[in-house]
Amino acid sequence: MSLNEEAATSRNHALAEALAWISKFAHAWKAIEPAPRSLSIDGFIIWGPVLYEKHKGEDPVQLARQMFGQSGSYAKYLYPGREPRPVDTAS
Repeated sequence: MSLNEEAATSRNHALAEALAWISKFAHAWKAIEPAPRSLSIDGFIIWGPVLYEKHKGEDPVQLARQMFGQSGSYAKYLYPGREPRPVDTAS
């Protein structure tokens, strides 16, 4: 295997790992959400990589439970048709 192939394989593995973590986080958040129809899973495409970089060593399901309702400036992406709650703007 060439150096370029090894680098590409490594990047693909890292990307797959990040996407799996983000997916677990997003689905855990959705499971907690009492009004899941107001939630845009696409919003996690924007917020997920930020969370992954900051919290990748943590359990994504537990983190979703801890952070639920505290999406801060990302609330507009997660809940595009809903006004942010005061707790959403606090972070």
